[in-house]
Amino acid sequence: MATALAACTMAPDYERPALDTPQGYASVQQPAGMDVAGDTQWWTAFGDPELTLLMQAALARNLDIEQALARVEQARGAARAAGASLLPQVDGNGSATRSDTRGGPRRDSANLGLSASYAVDIWGRYRNEAKAAALSLDATQYDKESAALIVQSAVATTYFTILTLKDRIAIAEDSLKAARDTLDIVEARYKVGTISGLDLAQQRNTVATIDATLPPLRADLAANGNALAILVATTPGRFTVEGTTLDTVTLPAVAAGQPSALLERRPDIMSAEARLKAANADIGAARAAFFPSFDLSASLTRSFATASAAETATSLGASLLAPIFSGGTLEGNLQSAKGAQAELAAAYKLVVLTSFSEVENALTDVEAAAEREASLDIAAEEAGKTYTLSQARYRAGASDLLSVLDAQRSWLSSRDSAAQAQLDRYSSAVNLFVALGGGWQN
Repeated sequence: MATALAACTMAPDYERPALDTPQGYASVQQPAGMDVAGDTQWWTAFGDPELTLLMQAALARNLDIEQALARVEQARGAARAAGASLLPQVDGNGSATRSDTRGGPRRDSANLGLSASYAVDIWGRYRNEAKAAALSLDATQYDKESAALIVQSAVATTYFTILTLKDRIAIAEDSLKAARDTLDIVEARYKVGTISGLDLAQQRNTVATIDATLPPLRADLAANGNALAILVATTPGRFTVEGTTLDTVTLPAVAAGQPSALLERRPDIMSAEARLKAANADIGAARAAFFPSFDLSASLTRSFATASAAETATSLGASLLAPIFSGGTLEGNLQSAKGAQAELAAAYKLVVLTSFSEVENALTDVEAAAEREASLDIAAEEAGKTYTLSQARYRAGASDLLSVLDAQRSWLSSRDSAAQAQLDRYSSAVNLFVALGGGWQN
């Protein structure tokens, strides 16, 4: 009967919280592209060998991931300890004594024994506790995957930021060289008296202004390099990025798929559901505590004594313990378990809805970033033409310096904006990969 009852469980049947899952994403018309679920190493789609090496280094050495792995080991130990309640417990014991009496013989004695006990899990209390611990382990493992996704995102965006800063520095240096070339012309004309000192001062101001943009860019480059070094667990200051421009990096298209796929793809959703299932099992354990517990025990003892034959003693026992009055402890534990389950159900819904929102936002950002970059590329191209024409007219004496100065500022500003728009587009693609779960597969 005890064996048959051991199949009982007090845990309620688990049901995934009902949500209004959309059939598709409404933000934009979804383009065809790479299927994130089909490739867990999404960063390889950018076709950059250095990025791939950085990702491999981060996944192997990153300290946030290392901490997450340590938490997994802690949860694994807790799950192992919780599962031990389902197995018999066996202990060994031994003792030895020596006694001397004045004028009498010395007497030696010893006892060796084994004892075993087993709690018959009639109501499923220990099974539910073990199940809850195992599900908590699953949640911790999913948390580790979430931490890895965050690190992957940080590595990619920081790497792209470094390449963009190098592009912006090159743009500023190119603009500075052009401004200095114009300054040479202005100084030559000033020396022969064909222009006033106002034109000379204005061009010198332009040169100094462009020159002043370089130190902050170089400082940002160093700071991002140090941040990337930390992500790959390398000492800052001893780390360099070999890439020189974002233009050599391929921008992949991404297929968003169906919203329902997120429930099985994103590790943060899987973690939230595992914790909800664990809370469900905790309710079963709390309910089982209201019912009697049934324990079996056995022992074997072998005794040895001087000048006496060895003796063996065995015992078998069973005990039944039923709660009668606990002062509200059992009721409070059950109420707490139900409250935790309700909280985690709401948390699960929030995680799912947030994931839908993140994908919608990422899709919108990808499209908006592409449109903005295209417009700014045209603006930069036209600003370059304007600067070339204005400088040619100034050399020919057909235009004043003010037109050249305006064209210079517009040329630098538009190219710098276009470079930042390119970074936004790549960062949006990274955000979309991560919002879709980064290709992580359960």
